[in-house]
Order: sequence, then C-alpha cells, then structure tokens
Amino acid sequence: MQQSAPKQYDAHYFRRWYRDAGLADPARLRRKVALAVAQAEYYLERPIRSVLDVGCGEAAWRAPLLALRPKLSYLGFDSSAYAVQRYGRSRQIHPARFGDFAWLRPC
Repeated sequence: MQQSAPKQYDAHYFRRWYRDAGLADPARLRRKVALAVAQAEYYLERPIRSVLDVGCGEAAWRAPLLALRPKLSYLGFDSSAYAVQRYGRSRQIHPARFGDFAWLRPC
C-alpha cells in the first residue's frame, strides 16, 4: 500500500483552503471570533484574559480577538514552518507539533 505524501502547510495551502475558499471574509471571521469569545466568557463568568491558539495557522483569529479584547495576551502554536517563519514574530506564532502537547490534561 502506497502512503501519500505528508501535507505541506505552506503558502499555497493557506491560500487554497482559506483565502480562495472564501473563509477569509473579514466580517465572517469577526462574527465567528465574537461567538467564541462570548461562549468562553459565558462559561468562565468573566472576560477572557489570554488565548492559547493551538493549530493557529497564520493566526487569523489574533487581530479580531485583540479588537474585542485589546489587553488580551495571545500565544499561537502551529506546525507550519511557513506560518511560523512568515508571521511568527509579528503574530506571536511558535513552532509546535500535535504531540508536543501530550502532557496537557483537561481541567
């Protein structure tokens, strides 16, 4: 049985699956982020102070999160060398693989 090549999370991947697919619509993204923030704050019973975004890609959620909560601390992790190299410093994205978080346990 022939194995397929591993996915390449490069610029082409993000363009094809996010921008070209229409998922990068700013208004749609703002609504999605607002919904997630509202849901989190409902259960926490307080405003969110920090976000750990595992699998953040190009960190598309960062700007809308900071627009809603300007004092928010954002930290992103992704396995895409492209995303980390291109946006890492400006968007707080760090390299990580899924297995790197095996030590985390649910609350």
